[in-house]
Amino acid sequence: MRAAIFLNGSPDSESLIQAVASRAGLVVAADGGARHALAAGIVPDLVVGDMDSLGEDLALEVERRGASLERHPARKDKMDGHLAVLAAGERGVAAADFLCAAGGKPGAVFAVPHILLAAERIGLRSTVVTDWGRMFVIEGRSRIVEGSARDSVSIFPISGQATGVTLEGMVYPLENADLEPDDTLGFHNELVGREAKVSLQRGALLVVHETSGP
Repeated sequence: MRAAIFLNGSPDSESLIQAVASRAGLVVAADGGARHALAAGIVPDLVVGDMDSLGEDLALEVERRGASLERHPARKDKMDGHLAVLAAGERGVAAADFLCAAGGKPGAVFAVPHILLAAERIGLRSTVVTDWGRMFVIEGRSRIVEGSARDSVSIFPISGQATGVTLEGMVYPLENADLEPDDTLGFHNELVGREAKVSLQRGALLVVHETSGP
């Protein structure tokens, strides 16, 4: 099953939100992410968090409209977005598209790659979907990047050294390279055609695929 997971970042366009949510078998909102879903005319199946960003009145309203609430205490060890990932995994979700995940509070923005890594580690294939492109994390495996020639693709190690990194179908290929966390070698590559492949043997990579913009 595929899920759409709303975070509480900057809102994406309504057309993107509706397109992504329409192909999801489960719509999950991390606390205030439910506001973005409702603004696009979508009632989440599940809202996860302490409900501080959503507010009690709106939490009760979204529950009245059919959503299930998974409440957590305000003092907790994981972000609401991380808890939403775990809740999706517990419900049999195998892949997830994150919406409204870019922008917003700086601390939350920098946490997104770590939420993606947490999803990767429970076997949940995840992608941040935005109006400017896609972002995902892979750990010790490969993944195809689909787009158009000259799309920008950047890769960054996010969990120590990334070893055995191979890039195929890009203007600047790599073969069995090792990248350190302080290395910017992976910044701004480009697709040669409509498809490329990113692989690594060990470690984790954040892959940022920009499909529009300068």
